[in-house]
Amino acid sequence: MALGVYLSFRVLAFPDLSVDGTFPLGAAVAGMLVLRGFSPYLALLGALGAGLVAGAFTGVLATRLRIPGLLAGVLTMIMLYSLNLRIMGRP
Repeated sequence: MALGVYLSFRVLAFPDLSVDGTFPLGAAVAGMLVLRGFSPYLALLGALGAGLVAGAFTGVLATRLRIPGLLAGVLTMIMLYSLNLRIMGRP
């Protein structure tokens, strides 16, 4: 997780805090797909796709809606905490 924050902040100059919600999103998607009988390789692709969508959502908030990068990351992180619970079957 520290590597994700480092890359977004130092290399891209974008303080992306949505990493705290994106890593568990990938784990939740992969875990639920494996529990439902999918191949671990397909579950890995599903986790990658979920992370891609979460990152794109943060990017759209920051660029298209012109929300500051730090706030866009925090908003996405909070949204992903709730989404992760729903994916894992919690209310």
